[in-house]
Amino acid sequence: MPLVLGIWLSLYLQIVLPYEIILISIVAASSLTLILLVVSEFVNDYRFRWCFGMLLNVLLILIGVSLTNIRDADVDVQRDYWLARLTECPNVREKSVKVMLDIVGDQGKVMAYFEKSEKSLGLKYGDIIVFLEPPRLVEPPKNPEQFDYRAFLSKKGVYRQVYLKDEFWLVTHCNRANALFEYSYRIRDFLLQKLNELGVDGDEFAVASAILLGYDDDLPTDIRQDYVAAGTMHILCVSGMHVGVIYMLFSYALSFLNEKKKWQNLLRNILLLFLIWFYAVLAGLAPSILRATIMLSFVIVADIAHKKGVIINSLAASAFILLCVEPSDLFNIGFQLSYTAVVGIVVLQKPIYRLLYIKYSLFDKIWEITSVSLAAQIATAPFAIFYFHQFPTYFWLSNIFMTPISTAVIVGGIITLLVFFVPYLNACVAFCVKWSIHLMNFMVSFVEELPFSMVKGLYISSWEFLCLLATLLSLLLVIELKNKAFCYSMLLFGLSFSLSQLLSAIGQNRQNVFTVYSVPKATAIDFACGNEHVMLCDTTVFYDVSVASFSIDNSLIKRGLYNNGTSLLINTNSFDVFYLKKRENLVSFCGKIIGFYDKRFCSEQKLNYRPYVDFFVLCGCNIVDLEMVVNAYAVDLLIIDQSVPDYCSDIIALQAEELGQKYYRVKEKGAFVFEN
Repeated sequence: MPLVLGIWLSLYLQIVLPYEIILISIVAASSLTLILLVVSEFVNDYRFRWCFGMLLNVLLILIGVSLTNIRDADVDVQRDYWLARLTECPNVREKSVKVMLDIVGDQGKVMAYFEKSEKSLGLKYGDIIVFLEPPRLVEPPKNPEQFDYRAFLSKKGVYRQVYLKDEFWLVTHCNRANALFEYSYRIRDFLLQKLNELGVDGDEFAVASAILLGYDDDLPTDIRQDYVAAGTMHILCVSGMHVGVIYMLFSYALSFLNEKKKWQNLLRNILLLFLIWFYAVLAGLAPSILRATIMLSFVIVADIAHKKGVIINSLAASAFILLCVEPSDLFNIGFQLSYTAVVGIVVLQKPIYRLLYIKYSLFDKIWEITSVSLAAQIATAPFAIFYFHQFPTYFWLSNIFMTPISTAVIVGGIITLLVFFVPYLNACVAFCVKWSIHLMNFMVSFVEELPFSMVKGLYISSWEFLCLLATLLSLLLVIELKNKAFCYSMLLFGLSFSLSQLLSAIGQNRQNVFTVYSVPKATAIDFACGNEHVMLCDTTVFYDVSVASFSIDNSLIKRGLYNNGTSLLINTNSFDVFYLKKRENLVSFCGKIIGFYDKRFCSEQKLNYRPYVDFFVLCGCNIVDLEMVVNAYAVDLLIIDQSVPDYCSDIIALQAEELGQKYYRVKEKGAFVFEN
């Protein structure tokens, strides 16, 4: 916990201390802790034992701060060219190739997007390239509540990105790949090729690649969404479940070694350690599999030492090691979800399972699987709502079927990879794996299509998220320690959460908000009143759901407007609701007049009477004479949205400055939000 606090203080609060101060503080704290430890061996006075604990906690906090301060600095942009190394396998996307670059001879990393071509598709992990385009700072989000990609990268020590066309970079004949990772990627690619040659193709190949070897670059979006809606996305991520199945498989294969005989048990455990780490290497040493592998390694080492391990301690030790290696993992959603799920299963599964006694073994086994899913979902529910604003309602149903099928797929897939060189047998096993995956895909698709399979539009603030976590932690402590005091804390935090939700609902009921969203080459203008809203948009936003889900949905969810409104094309001539009236190019909203550009209502001569307009939005136009607009309307603020081409927007901005007209460019400043 102190290490986590130190990392949080440094990363989240942006605390940066000089290296010398950190070093002196760590040395001083370490020395005092060591002195107290030595003294405690000779002086049996427990009155001062708190001193040792306090100094140890201070030491761990300082270590957390120092680990996050030793991060990559920003890239030096005052150069003619940059030499960089590919630190990962290139990720081929629809229109580009994405890869992280480590600048050679300088501190700093850059997220690079290469133009998709034969040249960029030939890039390999460890390649050294030279590029000429200067890396640019990652821009902040342009819309309220939009995913903050800049903050996401900055926690990894990455502050700049670059888009490289073919003529602005070249690959050298040098490759500086880490031998372990290079071997891992090479073996993985070889096994994927063999899997494909054995007849596992299409969607089944994409799912098999993700389940068996953690390679999900080829996973279609619709398949991914089906698994999310069914509450089984964890199956597609090589993690604790997969390592556990691998452990059980090889443990069974080594059962001929007698556990009761010292040297045979030692050999068995050493082989198991080697095999699970070899599998982790095959899966690319991804953080999700490293978490499970390290934790399981502690369990195996405890067995070698004939010590009865405590799973929570093994879990904490694995988290400590991973955070020491990569402190930014603390803010990684996968890291948070996996550890929370395991803690939930360890603490909650047995109490949930004991709620029902089932006589028949088959139904009892089904209930046992369901209790595991319930425990994991209860523990991770606050994270799912806070980060994704949704919750899968049929997770319990899908996991009843998916757990045994996915286990069979993992076992069958590993056998396929082990016997790929054995004719007939390899094809037979691969055929079974392929159709098992086909059945999995059918099951998740069936669950996803059920009514109310996914509850969307859920929102909790950061404070409410902390209240839910504190409530959940109190529940876990009540179950573990049987202490009444934690019941009161659980009620207190639960009440705080409910009160915060009530205040948010009252605020939403009173809101009047006018928003011009920042959507690339498109228009989206929203009018929100209470719990209802009307959105005027162009055909891009109206017909393409993905545009709204990325740029707009999170803002609507926060305001309680998701699925509570109407979308209209902006050229709709007339529309009336109690809080909004639209006639031609003018809108009346909560006492404000909003105008939209329409050449028919502009004038070459200045009119004697010009209607007053609070906001005038220029959208969807290529050629605009701003003077004609000002001649027809008395405009308080001119808003230029992103559907206006850049060259036209620049001209309009110059005209506005010449005319003394106030203006707001959405592309530069982000979404325009006015709250009445």
